[in-house]
Amino acid sequence: MIVPDDLVRLRLECPMGDWNTQAGLRDSAVLALLIERGGGDHLLFNRRRDDLPFHPGQVCFPGGARDGEEDAVACALRETEEEMGVARAQIDLLGRLPDRVSIAGFKVACFVGRLLGDAVYRVEASEVAEAFEIGCDTLLDGGRWSFRDTSHPLARFSRVPAFRGDRHVVWGLTGIILRDFTTQVLGFAPPPPAD
Repeated sequence: MIVPDDLVRLRLECPMGDWNTQAGLRDSAVLALLIERGGGDHLLFNRRRDDLPFHPGQVCFPGGARDGEEDAVACALRETEEEMGVARAQIDLLGRLPDRVSIAGFKVACFVGRLLGDAVYRVEASEVAEAFEIGCDTLLDGGRWSFRDTSHPLARFSRVPAFRGDRHVVWGLTGIILRDFTTQVLGFAPPPPAD
């Protein structure tokens, strides 16, 4: 499945760099990066190292906290370059998904972009255990979607979406963002949680 860039632009907000800052939360940004490989589009993820003090071993989109006065777009692109070694000049920003709030106390600006050229990653080994991709066609398989209970005191939902890839499960905040992408960009609503 190839996701036309014009379709992404049509279905999402413009990728503006404004922060939607919220009292008590830190600003951060992530990038859902589309990569064409083998005749189909994929999304880029990373798995954080298991020995990190924050979010060890978690699967996530490239991204991180705001640095100084940078805007949200600059933050997402800087973090993608630092974590994955993908230069800003290789990324065409296509749109912005809804902002989300993490249980770690971040207000997260979520962007979608397209990799221009070949996918060559140079991961930051001090942070990232591995880079991997999930094909967009697999996101349309309702059998791969489920919901997981969460009891974290800062969670805004009692159940969060989970997507079972071939080697990793994407859930939590990243699962919420992935579900936003699947619903808004691909036009497929994963099954709702069972009662």
